Amino acid sequence: MAEYKDYYQVLGVPKNATEEEIKRAYRQLARQYHPDLNPDPQAADKMREINEAYEVLSDPEKRARYDQTGSAEEAGFGPFTGGFGDFGIGDIFEAFFGTTFRQTRVRERGPQRGRDLSVGLRVNLKEVALGCEKEISIPRLEKCPVCNGSGAEPGTFPTLCSRCQGKGEIRQINQSLFGQFIQVIECPDCHGEGTIIRNPCKNCRGTGLIQTRREIKVKIPPGVEEGTKIRFSGEGDAGWKGGPSGDLYVLISVEKDPRFERSGPHLKTTLEVPYYIMALGGTVEVDSVLEKVPLEIPAGTPSDSQLTLKGKGLPVLGRNQRGDLLVTLKVEVPKRLSQEERELLEKLAQIRGNGKSPQPRKRGRGLFRNH
Repeated sequence: MAEYKDYYQVLGVPKNATEEEIKRAYRQLARQYHPDLNPDPQAADKMREINEAYEVLSDPEKRARYDQTGSAEEAGFGPFTGGFGDFGIGDIFEAFFGTTFRQTRVRERGPQRGRDLSVGLRVNLKEVALGCEKEISIPRLEKCPVCNGSGAEPGTFPTLCSRCQGKGEIRQINQSLFGQFIQVIECPDCHGEGTIIRNPCKNCRGTGLIQTRREIKVKIPPGVEEGTKIRFSGEGDAGWKGGPSGDLYVLISVEKDPRFERSGPHLKTTLEVPYYIMALGGTVEVDSVLEKVPLEIPAGTPSDSQLTLKGKGLPVLGRNQRGDLLVTLKVEVPKRLSQEERELLEKLAQIRGNGKSPQPRKRGRGLFRNH
């Protein structure tokens, strides 16, 4: 289970803090703990924790997912593992004066594709042989049913940002020792969206998406193997602002069957056969995955021989073919013999031994012991 981290506590803000309050708290903590400003060896670790919290809470989508699950990692956002990236002298000035000395990446606006999801699924050999349909439960983001994905309270609509006129970015002309340059930054009012939601939907906190758990049926084709990954289009997270949904990937694991050893579509098994059938020949039954099938054993077959049953293995994924069932034969030696059986075997041994009858051991535990 992912370790719970209270990002609101890290930044020292309440859970209903506005974006401006979160940004203000982040700047204040950056002035206190940034390694370029604080010589304490533990300041770097503290700054990483602050950056991790800010990365989640400053992004509406990540914050909504975090609020729903209580864990950024469980919600699909891994822990912050990098350093400070481009957080250098420009960011220090920003932390002190609110001024940026570098170009800010403007957030992509408009519809965006939803995140892909993955889930594991176990099947047995019979399900591999026939294919199957299973119902699985997955947590995923879906379009908010209250605001229909707009992020605004029903009856209200996002309004055009007056500062950037819907562009999501603003341009600044700056003077430097090297001359004039133009800087493009994300609009601070709409945060690159181009529109502003004055009345956010209470159900989704203005994100347009909610975290739900959905039961879906997935069809597993015959012949899947350990590690097979199957894609189900459109079954991932819902898209942002009406964008297409992501995909769902089902990762297959196959349960071990003690009767068989699998090699692709081929199966291997071991069968004990009575000694007289191995000598005289005959028909025995052997287990396949779905049923018992007859196996013809030629007379005089030695132990450890391997016979092949064509087409009695597993299907080949995506093709109208089946593998084989390879049967290794072992001689079944009886542990107890009747008097008649013992006499017949002694006679056989005498014939095979050129007229010399074997002497049974009085205290032996072998085939010819006395009763």
